[in-house]
Amino acid sequence: MNRRGIVWLASYPKSGNTWVRCLISSLQSGASCVDLANLGQAMPNAASRTWLERYVEVDNGDLLPAELEHLRASAYRCCAAQGSTLLKVHDRYDARLFPAAATLGTVYIVRDPRDVAPSWADHMRVDVDTAIAQMGDADLFMSRGSTGYQPQTPQRYSAWSSHVVSWLQEAPGPHLLLRYETLLAHPLREAARLAAFLGLPTAPARIARAVAACRFDALRDAEERDGFSERRRGQQRFFRQGQAGAWHAALDAAQVTRLRADHGVVMAWLGYH
Repeated sequence: MNRRGIVWLASYPKSGNTWVRCLISSLQSGASCVDLANLGQAMPNAASRTWLERYVEVDNGDLLPAELEHLRASAYRCCAAQGSTLLKVHDRYDARLFPAAATLGTVYIVRDPRDVAPSWADHMRVDVDTAIAQMGDADLFMSRGSTGYQPQTPQRYSAWSSHVVSWLQEAPGPHLLLRYETLLAHPLREAARLAAFLGLPTAPARIARAVAACRFDALRDAEERDGFSERRRGQQRFFRQGQAGAWHAALDAAQVTRLRADHGVVMAWLGYH
């Protein structure tokens, strides 16, 4: 990326965003292992209060939600003016929050919502039915209404379906859609597409090295050895299974029916039958 602006690494939570960031890190460095400790600094969370304060020198701890949105948009403009960067984002797309003038493009990572649900339940320490209900909530926010200081600003996730549509149909600039399942099945091809989209080296040996570094067993080993700051308290591990189709064993028939009722149109659009 030689131009100034932001490439949004956007996804609904538990859809493979961290895995893709690991791939990008390895593609950038050419290293045979991923530095998990540095991942959040190299590709920060766009809602991180600490990161925002680097660009907008305002104590944001007591700001109202509308003020925080304005501050975030200002920070993204300042960041984009200084060079090109990659930012992780879980918010649904909102033109007021993510300025078109600051945007170079979007890598959107999507995963079958039937696999997102049990992973989301594990990450948030809730039961699967609660996770499914949250995924269908058009007004779902994270880090809003909690007491005390939160390291992230409030983020509107919304429902899984509307999140997908917002980024793929409303966000400006070029898009690269990465399906979690396709990345698992064809990692070399998909990693090469990712590298080309970001303007990174696409030499086959470099692609193969990055894919090897980001196998789930390699990432689990790195997490066990070094820890990982994005693992929530009480969660056994962040990198769990790295599988597609685990929902067949994890969900009952009623849960599958609920997910299809909530998201069937967008699931079909993306090829999740």
